[in-house]
Amino acid sequence: MVKKYKNMKLNNNKILVILALSLSVFGCSDFLEDPIQYTSEEEVIDMRLNSRGLVEDIYTDYAFKYFEDFSVEYLTDNGVLNSSETNLATGYWGPTSNPYNYVWQQSYNNIRQVYQYITLVHDIGLPIFAEEGDEVRNENVIRRYYGEAHFLKAWAEWDLLKTFGGLATDGQMLGFPIVNGILENEAYATLKRNTYDECVAQIMKDLEVAIEYLPLTYTGNDLGLTATETGRASGLAAYALKAKVALMAASPAFNITNDITKWELAATYAQEVIVKNGGLKDLKAYNFSNVNNPDHIWRLRTGEKNNSLENRLYPPTLYGQGEVNPSQNLIAAFPDANGYPITDAMSGFDATTPYASRDKRFYKFIFYNGDQCFESETCTDYSPLEIYEGGLDNFGGFIANEGTKTGFYLKKFLSNLDFDPSSVDATTNLPKIYVQLGLTDIYLSYAEAANEAFGQPNAVPAGFNFSAKDVLAKVRKRAGLNTDPYLDITAANTDDFRKLVKNERRIELCFTAERFHDLRRWKDIVNTENVEGVSITKNADDTFTYQNKMVEERAYEAKNYYLPLPYSELLLNSNLKQNQGW
Repeated sequence: MVKKYKNMKLNNNKILVILALSLSVFGCSDFLEDPIQYTSEEEVIDMRLNSRGLVEDIYTDYAFKYFEDFSVEYLTDNGVLNSSETNLATGYWGPTSNPYNYVWQQSYNNIRQVYQYITLVHDIGLPIFAEEGDEVRNENVIRRYYGEAHFLKAWAEWDLLKTFGGLATDGQMLGFPIVNGILENEAYATLKRNTYDECVAQIMKDLEVAIEYLPLTYTGNDLGLTATETGRASGLAAYALKAKVALMAASPAFNITNDITKWELAATYAQEVIVKNGGLKDLKAYNFSNVNNPDHIWRLRTGEKNNSLENRLYPPTLYGQGEVNPSQNLIAAFPDANGYPITDAMSGFDATTPYASRDKRFYKFIFYNGDQCFESETCTDYSPLEIYEGGLDNFGGFIANEGTKTGFYLKKFLSNLDFDPSSVDATTNLPKIYVQLGLTDIYLSYAEAANEAFGQPNAVPAGFNFSAKDVLAKVRKRAGLNTDPYLDITAANTDDFRKLVKNERRIELCFTAERFHDLRRWKDIVNTENVEGVSITKNADDTFTYQNKMVEERAYEAKNYYLPLPYSELLLNSNLKQNQGW
């Protein structure tokens, strides 16, 4: 068959063992270039600028996490891995099989490394540039690294809180053990978990330092603070992280008394990001190769000339492994082209042609039967995909033992092909953008928090600049909904608007691991549906018959609102209280 292609991460105080920073596809990219290897304290002091590698090394833990995110998405009803069943989706994670077990050690390693930088480099006033005339640049870079260190510490703390925060066996809402300095291993083994609110306060404190020392964004001509530093922590990223932390703290699983002031604070912080960013702007077009997208508040970029995403995500006839299979459940969440749910009486959805006239995001995010375009249902970038029984893109069709279990493949993070993937050692020259904090998430956070705090999503709350509806409208406008009667209908009451916000988060943030945490914080994980797919039969008249099928079971309990602390840490430290149910 001929296809057409168009456009296509020390531990001792005495020896600091820092891995050389890799600029490979899994590295942090060319804006982080301070390699340090097996370096003593004395050498750190002598190495001036390179000593900042203590900070830069941390970035590598948070870059190019696509496949980790996908594995977490498999715990939800959004999709499955095509090669094996998602065992952890049974809900029995256990203290030895927590899907985020690595986060505990990684986060504390990074917090320790931050304190080593602050103590061994920053606090002794180590200059970076020795040459005369570099005083301004010295000051800017020293301040920037100090701010970066506090942001990265806050991010590690956020990872700990997001992952392990929860109701402990004694009924207290606990977070993680707060660390404020370099501790020996014996000291770590005596720590106790701080309260959830104390942990939130600590993260906010660190982010305020970051905001004080970092530029809001990397623009202009100030030495050491120009756009060439994009990808580092910024002041705007610190504001955005405050909003994410506050939203989770306000959510039902962690705000068990439904303290409305926590929702108000979450809305306040989200609005702060919007204002600092210049106001309520339209969102930019989806482009996962655009290194200059201002909607990417904190993004990390891998190297170019790499096709790992393409190799693992494309359907078989586009020479990929088709690894990530979105669910029929997710497909059903996409509205019709006019913004109505496909179950709504006003929808133009036709079950006999289920992929026609759908929300624009469907065509950008999903490969489906008959698909032949990266943007719409009408263009011809490649030949139509054959995901029907006996078709080349069905399981075992074009490539043996490869294919989809659900009837769909993930397109979301891929760009139009700029190479022929069938050729030997094929690579793409397009950048890979991994976004940790984005403006879309902030808009969705504001819409949710404002609705929960104040109700009346149509109205602008006192002291605020925007209604919840105003902000959500920007998200749906990018999906092509310039007029949005369904949004008008749902914005008439809090409950309907809540459902819409949840669905918009599901669509917009799919395959970023956000849904897993959303389901937990909303206490909705107990309602996770079994994963469905679709069987497609091609009829004699070239029409198709579609039949839903069950692909994988999902079975969660109330204890799954919270994750268990790693068993290895409980063995090391008897002061740690486990979360309820584990």
